[in-house]
Amino acid sequence: MPTPRDDAAPTVALVAAAAPPWLTSQPAPASFEAYTAGIEQRVHERLERDDVPGAAVAVVVNGSTAWVEGFGVADRSTSEPVVADTVFQAGSISKSVIAWAVLHLAETGRVDLDAPVEAQIEGWQLAASEHPTDQVTPRRLLAHTAGLPFAVGGLPASVDRLRAGEVDPALLRFEHEPGSRFVYSNPGYAVLGLLIEEAAGRPLEAFMAEEILGPLGMHDSTFALDERLAVRAATGHGPDGAPVSVDWQGPVGASGLHTTAPDLARFAAAAHVGAAGAEVLEPEAVDRLHRPRSSTAGVPHRLMAEAAGWGHFVDTMTDGTVVVSHGGEEEGWIGGFVTVPATGDGLVVLTNSRNSYPLLIGELAAWARWNGLDELRMPRSHQWLAAGARGATGLLAATAVVLAWGPLHELRAGRRPAAPWSAHRWGRRSVQLALASVLLAGWWSVAAGLVTIFLPQHAAWLGVAVTVAAAVLVARVLWVPSSPPDGP
Repeated sequence: MPTPRDDAAPTVALVAAAAPPWLTSQPAPASFEAYTAGIEQRVHERLERDDVPGAAVAVVVNGSTAWVEGFGVADRSTSEPVVADTVFQAGSISKSVIAWAVLHLAETGRVDLDAPVEAQIEGWQLAASEHPTDQVTPRRLLAHTAGLPFAVGGLPASVDRLRAGEVDPALLRFEHEPGSRFVYSNPGYAVLGLLIEEAAGRPLEAFMAEEILGPLGMHDSTFALDERLAVRAATGHGPDGAPVSVDWQGPVGASGLHTTAPDLARFAAAAHVGAAGAEVLEPEAVDRLHRPRSSTAGVPHRLMAEAAGWGHFVDTMTDGTVVVSHGGEEEGWIGGFVTVPATGDGLVVLTNSRNSYPLLIGELAAWARWNGLDELRMPRSHQWLAAGARGATGLLAATAVVLAWGPLHELRAGRRPAAPWSAHRWGRRSVQLALASVLLAGWWSVAAGLVTIFLPQHAAWLGVAVTVAAAVLVARVLWVPSSPPDGP
């Protein structure tokens, strides 16, 4: 185990002192022991506050795992605790591991990064498009610049089903010209999973175990969950706490990795020059994975990082430090890792709940402070979103009060409403009805689910504010003031 870097604390303290108060809700720890004690306190608090069953956290220092701990329960029905080697579904963290595999195949002459991907997969084609499909290369797929769509759902979990064409053609149809811009693409990485299997000449899960995961020391990780690991796997939980089976499988390539906090910490450490990653990729190849290839775009990825590398997100701090990361989200799991390849320092957080974004983001922020880094983009974006949610809640509440004041004043003055179908001020009332409809539809069909996941502490109050404001607008539509009553 490496010696904790206690000398970092003064630097962190200076950074914290110079930062605005809302970025420094937690004081900089004075020692490594204080930092890990802070992790324990914060995670326990978040499990309780956000209804998260369990989590596992690992800290990497100087290219080695320095600390790992499990929290909460892996399965609420059995109360089985999360321990260090509990297995979690990693979601899109799989993309980072897949990127290592593609470059490994390129280094060993089995994949051409610049040749059309169709030409390297026998008997398989992309959907017909106005854009030339021969411009879709592994290089562009790795950087999310191949023009394929985001496509959250609909992809088959099996590589064989993708090869056989058992997929909606729209998921493999271009949204943009290949090479023109960044679009985070799950279908793109599913295609890379198919390419790996074709180039390796054997099932993807077998190749990954033998040539990637095994050499990296990730012996408790797999793309095909077997009985040995399934008995140690955490049950996932949706936003409402409903259980999700441990063997739930996302589309292989875009997702599909099952791993543990120690294994993912080994993967994060492998990015460090001289670490175990050299058995899979030469240091120069690892550096190629981490080079910024395109600026991120769209929600939520622009809020998460400034640039995309190959299978990784990349942020460059003001002092030039490069920070590499990736997150993962599936039906019942959220996790992420971050690492500084130059120093071999990193953090891993894995959870078995869709309610755990605040937990993950809080630990990313604390880890950055401990390492004397700038505030990472994801925690910073989360702070602004939280401030925006508070502001929107207050604005909607104030608007509801102002809009309700008129009818209440009319009632106190003894005026009664006329029939709601009266033509009086119908234009203004139509606008109010449209606004109420947009508020309710936008909140309950789209925003409520997203806000609940990213900002669970703000969702309830914001939902009440939206609903009350919409209800007041509807009441004003129905309220048409009449003249005062005739006398007693």
